[in-house]
Amino acid sequence: MVVKRSVSLGDEVAASVERAAREDGVSFSAWLSSAAERQLRVREGLRGVAAWEAEAGALSAEEIAAGEDLLARLLSGVSGMASRVRRR
Repeated sequence: MVVKRSVSLGDEVAASVERAAREDGVSFSAWLSSAAERQLRVREGLRGVAAWEAEAGALSAEEIAAGEDLLARLLSGVSGMASRVRRR
């Protein structure tokens, strides 16, 4: 099911989204929806970390560094995969 909403964006944001959507080969709405989904996953993840830290204590500097390293590796793989998909 799709719910239609009217949103207001600043001129620069709207122009940037339009460019990004065109580069990604998707509609403006699809690009915004995907961005919103990513932001919601980030929020859910941050809540999960906070809940875990409430039980187990704060993450150590080493654990944070390992997580940042993993994230960097995952993101580099995602952007590489996205560029391969766009080329098809």
